[in-house]
Amino acid sequence: MPTELERQLEHRFGLREVSCRHLNTPVNDVFAVASSIGTFALKLYHANRTAADVQWEIGLVRHVADDGAPVAPPVAARGEHLHRFSTTAGRRLGVLFEWAPGEKPAPARDTYALLGRAAARTHRAADTFRTSLAREVYDETTLIDEQLARMRPQLAAVGRWQQTVDLGERLKRAMADSELDRGVCHMDLTLDNVHRLGDELTVFDFDSAGECWRAIEPNGVLRLSKAYFDAWLEGYREVRRFGASDERVVHAFAVIGDLRVVAWQLGVAESSRGPPLLETADLAEIVDRWLAWEMARG
Repeated sequence: MPTELERQLEHRFGLREVSCRHLNTPVNDVFAVASSIGTFALKLYHANRTAADVQWEIGLVRHVADDGAPVAPPVAARGEHLHRFSTTAGRRLGVLFEWAPGEKPAPARDTYALLGRAAARTHRAADTFRTSLAREVYDETTLIDEQLARMRPQLAAVGRWQQTVDLGERLKRAMADSELDRGVCHMDLTLDNVHRLGDELTVFDFDSAGECWRAIEPNGVLRLSKAYFDAWLEGYREVRRFGASDERVVHAFAVIGDLRVVAWQLGVAESSRGPPLLETADLAEIVDRWLAWEMARG
């Protein structure tokens, strides 16, 4: 027998022979939706996302898809992309997306070159995105001050609060370069959020997207491997300029980006759910790692 969610998809989207498989995603509930006409991805949004938030994301993804960026677009039903689904946890905002072809790629130099190219194509398309809907802007306050404030009790408990505040001030100075490029970013453009089929990557999950410094986009790639970062840069620069100032400051964004990740893993971010993945005691080693990275790359 179809589940209630499967029945709603059949009714709203006219799908047949529907089966849903939960993908165990960490923030939103995402399902692979198999049907007689193909596979889709259903994203049910976490409680802190409003209808306006989701409409902003839909508008962005549709815009960049229309401009040729390699993204998985939303699917409309009866002229609407945003729907409310009844679940055991109550009513949830949801969007059905086309399934990104291929599968999650393994780390490799050519994969990161493709990822850089996909980032550039998405940034280029997003430069002309206009909307009246509000969206969070990532600045030094949201990226540094708010993250540290969320972690203050835990940082204080391990005796690292002031040390981390001082680090935050140094990171802010690195971000103060007027030459840095700003615009809409994906904000979580990792291999977890792309599929690869041959020499094509398709990007999905723009839930965290917003205006930021473009140099934040490859911060996780640099943390992983300098060779992979060089490949990312080559791919990006085939499509769009990534300036020398942007390249230099990625090392600072490697720490800045990790602040958000660690706050989420501690369970203190707005989108955190479930038991924390980090304990307070883990923070001392994490702060040491941030300081060592700063010293080695500064």
